[in-house]
Amino acid sequence: MMSSYCRDAQREMPETNSRSRKTDPGKLSFLKDDIEKFDLQDLLTASAEVLGSGTFGSSYKAAVGGQPVVVKRYRHMNNVEREEFHEHMRRIGRLKHQNLLPLAAYYYRRDEKLLVTEFAENGSLASHLHGNHSLEEEGLDWHIRLKIVKGVARGLAFLYNQLPIIAPHGHLKSSNVLLDESFEPLLTDYALRPVINPEHAHMFMMAYKSPEYARLGRSSNKTDIWCFGILILEILTGKFPENYLTPGYNSDADLATWVNNMVKEKRTGEVFDKEMLGTKNSKGEMIKLLKIGLSCCEEEFERRLDIKEVIDKVEELKGDDDEDYYGSEGNAYSVRGSNQEGFSFSMDR
Repeated sequence: MMSSYCRDAQREMPETNSRSRKTDPGKLSFLKDDIEKFDLQDLLTASAEVLGSGTFGSSYKAAVGGQPVVVKRYRHMNNVEREEFHEHMRRIGRLKHQNLLPLAAYYYRRDEKLLVTEFAENGSLASHLHGNHSLEEEGLDWHIRLKIVKGVARGLAFLYNQLPIIAPHGHLKSSNVLLDESFEPLLTDYALRPVINPEHAHMFMMAYKSPEYARLGRSSNKTDIWCFGILILEILTGKFPENYLTPGYNSDADLATWVNNMVKEKRTGEVFDKEMLGTKNSKGEMIKLLKIGLSCCEEEFERRLDIKEVIDKVEELKGDDDEDYYGSEGNAYSVRGSNQEGFSFSMDR
């Protein structure tokens, strides 16, 4: 695995002795006690499968000591001093929540870092929403999508509570939501903004693609709320947000703008993913979630929901409802940035 990386890493490893510190630069630093320990050489020489290459580096699935782990190589953290990096990794390692993918171990090298996590059985939310589906593997149904939204909301609320920083996740998007064997969502790549090189973060991280960063040159305490709103709309519509690809905020490429326009044109039923099954008795709840998503995506961040309001509204949603909650233009749901009623819905699945 990564043979060239292994050779380079070994060149930088100093000889160790009995006085070596816990954060010995030639060793992996483990943050989880319930994972079988292995050394850097085991990791770098293990057979591996490339999972993908993103804006921050490549990801690999490796089998080490009989357990599957995921290794991410980060090349854009080289502005961070060693002790600052160690301290931040330990801070992340102390975060424990059922909807966070725990950081198991890390390795510091001057121009590149390795972060190690356990393997999530069902891959990323993005692959389920945008991959090719077949009769054997259908798209996610409404109940699973709602479960994912609730889990992401809980994980995000935990980060807000535990980390006194603006945009505590900082890079929330569907490829950074993994799914375990029961489709419980696990947030990953969270809280890395403080250790990413600023010039790279400004180009690629979701926190810097928000409307307020484009307008004011700064993020807000509701920037992650905007990212969550885009994620909700992506889950409901099945559309890949161009927001993920554009450098900075572009209202013309904004998924929320498209949904908002469809709602204003009373074409709400057309926004929902046609591959989403199990919706027949859930139309009212789907519209409620669509409204929550749009409320999270207000361009003026002061008008967005705060994290407590998000949690309260999301937790109220049910998998099914028996009311014929749609089709009326008198519903108390308004489109983004407007008090005008705009929801109509007709869908039979």
